[in-house]
Amino acid sequence: MPTLSIVIRCRNEAASLRRLLSVLRLQICDFDWELIVVDNDSEDDSRAIAEEFRAVILSISKADFTYGAALNFGIGYAQSELILLLSAHALPVGRHFLADAVRGFDDPKMAAARCLAADNRRQMLRWENPVFLHYDSPQEQHAAEARDPNLSEYPAATCCVIRRSVWEEIKYDESMEFGEDKYWASRVLASGYSIRSCSEALWLYTREYTRNQFFKRLIKNYASFYRMTRRAPLSPLGYVSRLVKAAIMTPRVAGRYLLDKFLVNSILFLTPYFGRQKPKVGSTEESHIKQ
Repeated sequence: MPTLSIVIRCRNEAASLRRLLSVLRLQICDFDWELIVVDNDSEDDSRAIAEEFRAVILSISKADFTYGAALNFGIGYAQSELILLLSAHALPVGRHFLADAVRGFDDPKMAAARCLAADNRRQMLRWENPVFLHYDSPQEQHAAEARDPNLSEYPAATCCVIRRSVWEEIKYDESMEFGEDKYWASRVLASGYSIRSCSEALWLYTREYTRNQFFKRLIKNYASFYRMTRRAPLSPLGYVSRLVKAAIMTPRVAGRYLLDKFLVNSILFLTPYFGRQKPKVGSTEESHIKQ
């Protein structure tokens, strides 16, 4: 029995999938792991690449696909108690990613671990001090989730590790269009389990979204969670307050942007002048920072 099962959701992601599987092949760990690719009617070379890397390939049609259904399908086939969920766009960083990802599961009440996103500066700054989420009452959980409507500390199925026995008790909701992973985490925490956020396993999200794609994903995310919880992420007063603050800040932000552009371009233009000046020696504030 492998210690870890890796479940990857994929649709037409040949290039990203090859990069991901190549990185997984480089991993250094003292346990066995299995690889499962849940393919959503890919029309490119995704399936051929998965076969090349000897992954088990499961097929889910476009008609039957939801994120929750794909996750449940892959996890249901997995043999391990620990399941690493990955998107084809999630790129593990370093050769010890798998070893770091499974740390902390000695506690049977720990249901999941959110891996550490390299582009999340706030969480990167405290990588050595992960947060352990656990609520003692529904009121405490409701207050915490109201303060963070993005549920930013909750595991995302893009890159996280979950405990299979907890999933057998609480499966991913297959009716949700989006946000099924955050909703799963909320239900798991409501059942008395704990979640680790963020573990030392570092990863990078490689897909880039256009402006329109970003806002469409945002709408789907909040709408899906609201359908399940009836919890609005922003009150009428908060909505008005944020718009007023944005209106007040707009001239200041625009002025700062113009000043920054003026300074940067002036430095570029005056570089020959600065270059002809005699270099300064001795300690400066900048050299101190570099040290």
